[in-house]
Amino acid sequence: MEREILFLKIPCFPIALERARDPSLRRRPVAVCQAGTGGQGLLQAVSAEARQEGLFKGMPRRQALERCPGLKIVRPDPALYQRAANALFGLLSSYSPLVEPTRPGALFLDLSGTRRLFGPARDLAWKIRGEVLKRLDMDPHLGIATNKLLSRIAAKVLTASGLCDVFPGGESHFLGPLEVGFLPAARPPERAERLRELNIRRVEDLLAVPLPALEVAFGSASVSLSLYRQARGLDASPVRPPRQAPRVTEEETLVEESNEDAFLLAALQGLAEGAGRRLRQAGVLARRMELEVQYGDDVIAAGSTRLTPPADLDARLAEAARGLFERVVRRRVRLRRIALHCADLVPVPRQLSLFGPEELAGCCGHEGPWPSIGVSPGGTRSVASVLRALRFVPYGGRKRGGHDGAWPSILEGRAPSRPGEALRQRALQEALDQIRDRFGKGAIRKGDIGGTRSVASVL
Repeated sequence: MEREILFLKIPCFPIALERARDPSLRRRPVAVCQAGTGGQGLLQAVSAEARQEGLFKGMPRRQALERCPGLKIVRPDPALYQRAANALFGLLSSYSPLVEPTRPGALFLDLSGTRRLFGPARDLAWKIRGEVLKRLDMDPHLGIATNKLLSRIAAKVLTASGLCDVFPGGESHFLGPLEVGFLPAARPPERAERLRELNIRRVEDLLAVPLPALEVAFGSASVSLSLYRQARGLDASPVRPPRQAPRVTEEETLVEESNEDAFLLAALQGLAEGAGRRLRQAGVLARRMELEVQYGDDVIAAGSTRLTPPADLDARLAEAARGLFERVVRRRVRLRRIALHCADLVPVPRQLSLFGPEELAGCCGHEGPWPSIGVSPGGTRSVASVLRALRFVPYGGRKRGGHDGAWPSILEGRAPSRPGEALRQRALQEALDQIRDRFGKGAIRKGDIGGTRSVASVL
C-alpha cells in the first residue's frame, strides 16, 4: 500500500493569526516584535510584504522602522499562538491519529489507509483546507506525496495557498527542475557552498552525480548518502506523533518587567513551591528541573539541572531553581517571564518503615511522643506550635527545643545529612501543606526572622 502523507503549512503563522484577529493588518507590512523595549527588540516574524521591503526575522526593531516607516508592529501573544496550534493539531487528529507537528502552524498527517473512511487523499486535503479557513480564518499551503520529504517540498514550492499533489512515480520529474536548496541536506552553508563550487544548481544536476563521486566531494559517507537519497525523493521516516512526556510546569508573566534579584527570586520561590505542591499531590518526584526566562527584548534563555536524589520538597526545589537562575540569567536586561519545569518524573517509592514511632522519635533527637501534624483553628498559634514541635524554628537566635541557632539542611534545600532528618523534612513539609490548605496559599511563606534565615514567616 502506497503511503499518503499530507503536509500542512501556514506561512508566517504568528502574522496569519494577528491578521485573523485584526483584518486591517492584511496586505500591509507587519512584524511581530515586543513593544516598548526602546528599539532594542528583534523582529520575531515578518510578513511577505515586510520581506519585500528588505526586512527579515531577527532584524533590530529600530532598524526595521527606519527602513520601512509604514511597518505595523504587533506585540507577540504566545498564549494565542499556542491555542491556535493546539486547535490545528486537534482538527487534524480527527482524521488520523498519526499527526506530527514540526513547528507552530506546520504539521504532517499520515492519511494511509483512510481512503475508505474519508475518500481520496486529495479530496480530504481540500476538505481540511476548508475547515482551517472556516475555523481559524487562515489559508494553508498543502502538499501530498508518498513520504514526508516530498510532501514538505510540495507545500513549500507553492507561492500561494493551495494544494500540490506529487503522484507516485513522478518524484524525479517533480524534483528535477527545483533548486538544490529545496533539499534539507543541501541547506547547511558549507554544503551549499560546496555544491556551488561543483556547479550543481538544480536537483537534476545532483541526480547526474554518482554516489562515489559525492563521497569524494564531501568527504562524508552520511552526507553524500543523504544528498543521493533526497535527490531521488527517498524518505522512509514515519510520521511520529509527539510524545506526551509528563511534566509539571509553573509559569509567571511579571506584571512589570524587572531585573531586581530580590523580586525575581521571590517570584522563583513561589514557582518552586507551586511545582512542589503539584508533585506531592501527584505522588511523583522530579529528576530534572528546567528554567526558562524571557527578557524584555524577547531573548529567551534556558538551562536545566539534574536533581539527585529526585525531589518534591519545596526547599530542595527552590535551592535547585536558585542555582539555575544564577547560571541562566547572565544579562542585566529586565525579565518579563519566568517558567519552571519539573520533568523526568518517577513515582514516590513506597516502603513500609522498619521502625516504630518510638525508634523514629529517638533517631530524630525528639524526646517524648511524636507530634501529630494537624492544624487547629488557632491560626498563628497552631502554626507556631506545629513548627516548635518539629524543633525547627529558632527564637531570637537562642536555643529553643534543642536548636542551636544554625539552620538544618531543610532550610537551604540540602540533602539530609543526619539520621532521621529526612523524616523531619517530610513532616515539616506536610505541616506547611496543611496550613496552606486551611488558610490559603499566602498564609505562610519563606522569609527572615531577626536576621536569621527562616523556613517560614507567618502572615
